[in-house]
Amino acid sequence: MIEHKNIPELCVPAGNLNILKYAIAYGADAVYIGGGRFNLRTMGDNFNDDELSQAVEYAHSNRRKVYLALNAVIDESELGELEKYINNIKNLDFDALIISDPGVFQKVKEIIPGARIHISTQASTSNHQSVNFWGSLGASRVNLARELSQGDIKDICRLSNIEIEVFIHGALCISYSGRCMLSKYMSGRDANKGLCSHTCRWKYYLLEEKRPNAYFPVYQDKRGTYIYNSRDLCLLAELDKVVETGARSLKVEGRMKTENYVSRVTWVYRQALDLIKEGKFTEQKKSYLLKELDKTTHRTYTAGFMFLDGKHNLELTDNGNVGYLRKYRFAGNVESFSEKYDAPVIKARNQIKKGDVLDIMQPGKNPIKFTLSEIIDSNSEKQMEVANTNASIIIKGLGKIDSYSLINVKL
Repeated sequence: MIEHKNIPELCVPAGNLNILKYAIAYGADAVYIGGGRFNLRTMGDNFNDDELSQAVEYAHSNRRKVYLALNAVIDESELGELEKYINNIKNLDFDALIISDPGVFQKVKEIIPGARIHISTQASTSNHQSVNFWGSLGASRVNLARELSQGDIKDICRLSNIEIEVFIHGALCISYSGRCMLSKYMSGRDANKGLCSHTCRWKYYLLEEKRPNAYFPVYQDKRGTYIYNSRDLCLLAELDKVVETGARSLKVEGRMKTENYVSRVTWVYRQALDLIKEGKFTEQKKSYLLKELDKTTHRTYTAGFMFLDGKHNLELTDNGNVGYLRKYRFAGNVESFSEKYDAPVIKARNQIKKGDVLDIMQPGKNPIKFTLSEIIDSNSEKQMEVANTNASIIIKGLGKIDSYSLINVKL
C-alpha cells in the first residue's frame, strides 16, 4: 500500500449545534452549517444568530473549520433581505461561505471583502476553465459537479489555481448537480431555495385518462416502484483513488441527518483517511469499515459517476428497489454519569429492552457490543423491562464511556 502525505480535509454536515459537536468529536476537520435563510436546507433545524456565533467559537476552540451555506438561488424580490442577512453575519468569523448564485457572490464580496468563498456543487462546475474563472473572481474553492469521472477530477485538480472539493457520501439528486424543478412543480416547494419535498422519493402509479380511479402500479416488487429514486453515494471502497485525484476536501451530504448518522459516517471516513495516510487501507480494512457504515440507515449504495466504465451503469439506472436499508436502530445517547451505579445515564431515543444487543460507538475507538441485561430508571431507580422514547435510564455494566457515545440496537 502507498502512503499519502497530503490527506484531504474531511468536511461533514451539521443541522444544529449539538450535531456539530458530535461531528467534531468523531473526527471532522470542517463542518458546514446553515443559518435561517438562503441555504438549501431551510426545512431543517438550522442555526439561529446566537448559535452561529457559538458554532464558530466551538469549532475554532477545537481547531476545526466551520463553513456557512448561502447556496440558495435568489429571486429579485429577495435581494434586500439577502443584503440585510449578509450584514447581520459579517462579523462572524466563518472559515468560508458556500455560494452558488453569482449575485450572492458579488454581494458578499461587497459587504465582506475578505471572506473566503467556496462555490457550491449547485453551480455545476465541470472543467478547470470554469474553476479558474471562479478563482479569478476571488473564490478559494470549488465543489465540482457530481457527474464527473475520476480522471476528469484528477485533471481539473492538476490544472486549477484554487482548491477542489468533491462529494464522497450521502444522498444523490436525480437532477444534474441537484438543480431540480420537480419539487416546485409538484408540491410548490422550491428545491433551489432549500424547500425540497423529495418528490423523487415518492411512489408513482400509471393513470389512464378515461379511467380516473384506476391506478396501475409500475412495479418490480409488491411495494411499487420508485421510478425517480436514486441510490445513496458511497465512495468508501474507492477512497484511496479519490485521494489520488488531488482534491483538497472530501464532503459528506446530510444536514437533515441525526447526530447518530453524522457521527458514524464521520468516524468511518476519518478511520479510512488515517489508514490511507499510513498506507494501511487494505481490503480487510475496507470490508470492516463498510460493515460499520452499513449500520446507518441508508438507501442502496452506488459509487455514482466517478468510476463508471461507460458500459455497465445499472446501479445508476436500475432504481426499482432502492428503499431504505435499516439494520440498527438509534437507541440513545449519554446524558451524564451515575457514580452510584458506575454507569452512564442514557437518554432513550427509541425503545430499548432487556436482551437487546447494543452497539456502543465512541470517538476514536472501535465500536463494542454489549448485551443489555439490566435497565434502571434514573429517576425512580426501579428496574425496567422496557425503556420507551425519552426515558432516562441507567445501563449497568457499561462502566465509564465517552460523553459523546452513541447507543444503537441491532434489529
